[in-house]
Amino acid sequence: MKRVLLALCILAGSASRVLADDLAMAATLSATPQTILGGQVKSVSWADPLKGTESEIAVIDTSHKITHILVTSTTTLWDADAKAIMPDKIVPQSPVNVTYLTTDEGINIGKSIQILK
Repeated sequence: MKRVLLALCILAGSASRVLADDLAMAATLSATPQTILGGQVKSVSWADPLKGTESEIAVIDTSHKITHILVTSTTTLWDADAKAIMPDKIVPQSPVNVTYLTTDEGINIGKSIQILK
């Protein structure tokens, strides 16, 4: 019983820390979403907790500007038919539409990534 209670306390502490981190990040995001329509994925880097890295894609827009976008647990990933997809479906050279917000620190946080046909 003590082990179960300890595990629940640890999980509750982790959940509150994650919630606090999400609230802090939300408070520093720009209010206006930005979009890249008809972009192309240049590179994909998925999170590795052991290395302390986060998931990120680099997208080239139609004016050949590269934008790095952080992919979080709240980023929605869609295919061309508006069906949810797994992150492994996003590969270099994929055509995409991306909606993202920018933090005060200049970090782009993905809100929606749609793979096009």
